[in-house]
Amino acid sequence: MVNSGYFSTGDGHQLYWERHGTPGGEPIFFLHGGPGGCSDRRHLEFFDERCFDIILFDQRGFGRSVPHGELQYNDTGLCVEDIEALRQHLGFETISMLGVSWGSWLAIQYQQRYPEAVLKTTLVSVFVPFAANVSAYDQTLNGGLSAIAHGACAVSAGAIYQVLNNGCAIQQRQAALHWLRATLQLSGQSMQPSALEEFVDDEAVRAIRLELHYHVNQYFFTRADEAPSLDAHTEVIQGISDTFGMASVRWLRQRQPLRCRLLNAGHNAFELAILKTVRQSLKREHLR
Repeated sequence: MVNSGYFSTGDGHQLYWERHGTPGGEPIFFLHGGPGGCSDRRHLEFFDERCFDIILFDQRGFGRSVPHGELQYNDTGLCVEDIEALRQHLGFETISMLGVSWGSWLAIQYQQRYPEAVLKTTLVSVFVPFAANVSAYDQTLNGGLSAIAHGACAVSAGAIYQVLNNGCAIQQRQAALHWLRATLQLSGQSMQPSALEEFVDDEAVRAIRLELHYHVNQYFFTRADEAPSLDAHTEVIQGISDTFGMASVRWLRQRQPLRCRLLNAGHNAFELAILKTVRQSLKREHLR
């Protein structure tokens, strides 16, 4: 059995994927966070590999998928179609999904379009890009950028995006550094200045530009996304200290009953309380 490869989407993108676990086990797709993240072997910690046939893949433009950082033909709807195309390519009749952060919204969207292909869905550290949530997130980001601004640094996500699109290489790198300093500070993380300087290369610039491509376009949220319907085999695992995640849970609960486990944790899905609950949740039997 081929355990990794590239899948051509037919519009210029190629998705990198890996297969782990046990052939014949419950097929499950891991949908990574971001936009801007990628899959990693560490994500296998969420699963009992004896029970699952696990697909890790990098969303279009991110991680090892190519072309890296490509903005053309890159939006939420196409990412959802990629899940379906990859399911068919790998020969699964039905799949379960584990979506973390941004990946939780892709899982919700996939379930809306292809309910007959879904066994069960687990949503972790949820992010729903409804207008008020994106606006609040944007204000937080811009506040962080302003707090560490000096000289001619851009002080909004939109301004950073413009520099990353239109600036010279030096300006792009400085904008990317400014963005990373702000986002690290907002998340309570830190990085030595020398390590940060080394980290911000051409690949990092492309990844941040693509991340902001989604943000400035409101994550391509449409009127049709306002009323999602989640089936009974969907479970949410959410840290109560995750401001935007809790706002997302409240938004979903206003639209339908929601099977939800609230934990004393933040947004990081690798926090021990969340990680243990995810592993436990995934073992629940599907009913189809």
